[in-house]
Amino acid sequence: MLFIYGSLGLGGIETFFMRIAKERFQLGLTTSILLMGNPDRNNSKLLMEVEKYAEVIYPNQLFFNILGLARISPLLLPIKRNRLREVLEKTNQIHVYDGMHALLGYRLSRVMGKKLPVTIGFYHYIKYLWGGDRVAWHERVNRKFVFDYLPQQSLLFFSKGNRDLYIKHKKNNFVNANTFRLGVVDKKEVKISGKLNKPLRIVAIGRLVEFKTYNFYMIDVVKSLVVKGYKVQFDIYGDGPLRQQIQGKIEQLGMAEFVHLNGTLDYSKFDETVMQYDLFIGSGTAIIQSSALGVPSIVGVENVIEPKSYGYFGNVSEYEYNLKGLNLPLLSVENLIEELINADEAVRFNLKQCHLESVEMFTNEACQKSMDDLKNIEMPNHPYLYSMFLYEFSRITDTINIKYNKNHPRRTQFEDFRRISED
Repeated sequence: MLFIYGSLGLGGIETFFMRIAKERFQLGLTTSILLMGNPDRNNSKLLMEVEKYAEVIYPNQLFFNILGLARISPLLLPIKRNRLREVLEKTNQIHVYDGMHALLGYRLSRVMGKKLPVTIGFYHYIKYLWGGDRVAWHERVNRKFVFDYLPQQSLLFFSKGNRDLYIKHKKNNFVNANTFRLGVVDKKEVKISGKLNKPLRIVAIGRLVEFKTYNFYMIDVVKSLVVKGYKVQFDIYGDGPLRQQIQGKIEQLGMAEFVHLNGTLDYSKFDETVMQYDLFIGSGTAIIQSSALGVPSIVGVENVIEPKSYGYFGNVSEYEYNLKGLNLPLLSVENLIEELINADEAVRFNLKQCHLESVEMFTNEACQKSMDDLKNIEMPNHPYLYSMFLYEFSRITDTINIKYNKNHPRRTQFEDFRRISED
C-alpha cells in the first residue's frame, strides 16, 4: 500500500497512518508513505515511529526536482521511473486524503502502465463539501475525479452518518461506498473502577482550531462548576492557530488556576497521560483512544458554540458523533459533569465499561482487513482527462486569492457549512 499525504503533524489522520502501517508490518505487509508537504511540519517523534513500519519517501526521490518544484508541482514534473518502479512493485493500492493527491496517485500508476486502485478517505466531513459551486477550476477537477471517475468502492466514508451527509448534499446514493470504521485502537486489557480524583480531572487533546469549539466553551463550564463549589481541573493538550485566543479567554475569566494549556502531547504518551484523568472531552480519533482506556468521554460536537453535546461516546459511537445536526438530543455538558461527580461508584463503573465495549468496531485489526480488501477494486478503463497546465495555473491563482480575499470560500468554509449543515 502507498499512502500519499502532506506532512506528518500530530493529528488523527497522521496517527491513523502510523497505526495501519504498524498493523500491516506485524502481518508481513509492506507500506510506503509519500510525504508531499513541507518537511519542517513533520512531527519528529511521529516520523521516527512511522519509519519503524513503513518506507517514507520524499518528492525529490520520485521526481526530477526542476527549479525546486518537486514538492509543489508533482503533476507536471518528469518522474524518476526506476525509483517509482521500485515503489510500485510492492504496492497494490494507493490511498490518499486530498483530491490533488488522488490525481497524483492516478498519474504514478498510469505512467508505469498499471491500474492500481486509488482510494480516498473522507477523514473530515467538510472536505468535499466546502464552497459548493464556488470552488476554483482545479478543485472542480478534483471533485469530478473523486465523485464521477473513481469507483464508489474507492470512497471511504468511515461511517454511515458521513455517507448520509454526502447523499444529502451530492444527490447521489453512494450505495457501493465503504463505511467501515477507522482503526484507532489495539485490543487491550484495562482495569477500571468507579472512583474519581480530587479535584476532578478533565482533559482535551487535539489541534486548537476553529471547529473544535469545545476548547472555548469548556472554560465557561469550568468556571460555572468552580462557582458552584466543585473542585475541577481542565487540561488542554495541543497547539494551533487559536492558542492565543484560548489563553486570552482563560485569563479574562480568571481561570488560570483551573484551566491549563499544556502544548502538544507526545503521541507515545497518550495512554499513560489520559489514564490519569476522570473525564475526556473532544472528537476525532482521540475520543476513541480515550474510551478504549475506560475514560468516560463527552463528545465535543464540532462547530457547536453552546456547551452542549450528544452525550458520552459510549452511547453514540455508532453515529457520526463529530457532526453537528444529527437527529439526537443535545445535552448540557455542565449537567453531564455534575451528574458524573454525584453518581455512585457503580454507575461510574458501568459508564466506563460501556466505553470499553463501544470501541470494538474501531480496532486496527478490523480496519486493516477492510482496507486491504480494497486492492481488488477495478479502476475504469477509460482515462481521466484534464489539462495539468490549467490545473496548476488554477492552483496558483487560487492560492493568491485565498491569501488576500477574506471572503474566499476556503477561508469561510466552517462558517458557511455551519449555516447549511442543518438545512
